[in-house]
Amino acid sequence: MSERVQIITHKGHKIMFADTSNLKPAEIVDLIHASTQPMLAEKITLLCTDVTNTTTDDSIKKAAAESLAKVTAANGKVHSCIVGIRGIQKIIASAIVRDTYFPSSKEDALDWLVKQAEK
Repeated sequence: MSERVQIITHKGHKIMFADTSNLKPAEIVDLIHASTQPMLAEKITLLCTDVTNTTTDDSIKKAAAESLAKVTAANGKVHSCIVGIRGIQKIIASAIVRDTYFPSSKEDALDWLVKQAEK
């Protein structure tokens, strides 16, 4: 794993943290692929992604959907948070993307993921 893809433990729960901040779409796709195998191997179903200062395109959407499908099929429902979306983008993303939380901070994201795991 790279410095940008890490398994962290928060309140006793393993969480995959992917830092895609300031990356270009092709680099983000590579990071998505890099995070899938460790999530499968470690049976991780909690995911936090930092998307600060990034843009998205169809290649990212496709890679994320494929990764999510693989992890869900092997490990069960995945709970995810996306940090780094602000203002109107956050409002639009919340309306379009289901089953994803858009917190204001990484700490808020990690706490929310732990609550989901403990339900």
